Amino acid sequence: MSRKKKKKRAARQPAPLRWSFDSSIPTEDFFEGQPLTDIWNLQEAVDNFVYWLEEDRFLTWEAVACEEQGLPLTAQQEKLLNSLLHFGDAEDAQILYINELARPSEPWYVILNKLVPHLLIEPFRTTDGHYDVHSDGWPRIMTTLEEHGQGLSLPSGVTSFREVIPPDLRHRLWLQYCFDILGGLGKTNDLTLDEEDPWRVDEFILRLRETKESVAYFGLTLESLLTWVHLPERERLVFVKLMQAKLGLRSVQESIAERL
Repeated sequence: MSRKKKKKRAARQPAPLRWSFDSSIPTEDFFEGQPLTDIWNLQEAVDNFVYWLEEDRFLTWEAVACEEQGLPLTAQQEKLLNSLLHFGDAEDAQILYINELARPSEPWYVILNKLVPHLLIEPFRTTDGHYDVHSDGWPRIMTTLEEHGQGLSLPSGVTSFREVIPPDLRHRLWLQYCFDILGGLGKTNDLTLDEEDPWRVDEFILRLRETKESVAYFGLTLESLLTWVHLPERERLVFVKLMQAKLGLRSVQESIAERL
């Protein structure tokens, strides 16, 4: 038996939700009490967050909460509610579990703000070993939000899911995405920058252009950039030489964003 459809005009934007519930309504800690300082817990948390986005689980629970609070539903929320089946239940029965899971105890953006600080590595040393979750966690989450984040509720004063993370942290994570292409340099004798085949620097510049807003946010120059990403001395000299040549930078104090 499917949910009874209600004749309501669909809202264009998600309604402002009150994410607090009566004690009779079960909720679950998204992280299951596991500390994100543990790398395997962090990897699992990223995997689960991405999966919940892809499967519209956050969206579905928001639709349930809107229905409970008598808020207008978007067309997407209405569709998700109507896809739920309640065999043997009354059509107006309260939804406490979906696929045997209770609703998260916090909104998706609160969960995200607890998760992403653990993805940041500072300073980024190219000779250090980095886990995959530090390399791909942030871009993976943001790519999934681009594909599945439309229609999610937003905190007060925020107009886009891209802005739910404070700007300083958000831009630092985007710069880390750029630095990742330099990871490993100097770690072994064969991992070096090659002036004859500077593919790493070429890719690095492509990523800087992709995240130009973050480069501009911090007013990065080559001088300040090298306080963020630490390279061995030999790689550092080659890196500066290649960056100046490819971007036409006249000095290490010149703005990088203006040359991208």
